[in-house]
Amino acid sequence: MAAVKSAPYSSLAAFLAHYRALATASSRTADENRLFEELSAAVATLSSELRAALDSSDSTASARRIRERAELHLRRELVARGIVSG
Repeated sequence: MAAVKSAPYSSLAAFLAHYRALATASSRTADENRLFEELSAAVATLSSELRAALDSSDSTASARRIRERAELHLRRELVARGIVSG
């Protein structure tokens, strides 16, 4: 956990890019596994609907609003945890 707090992500986009890269990695080091668990715990605070919206490619107005709401909630959680700089 200290590794993330000492070098927080500068933006939600940077966090999501790294989170997705770790999620799809064919193998991870022990440190990457610990980091992924921490990042996953933050994402898990979202409802299942909001988690699904983060990965949705639906471009309808409704889907965009839900995705924006998901990003807002996640960003607040990440700032509170010291993972994304405020």
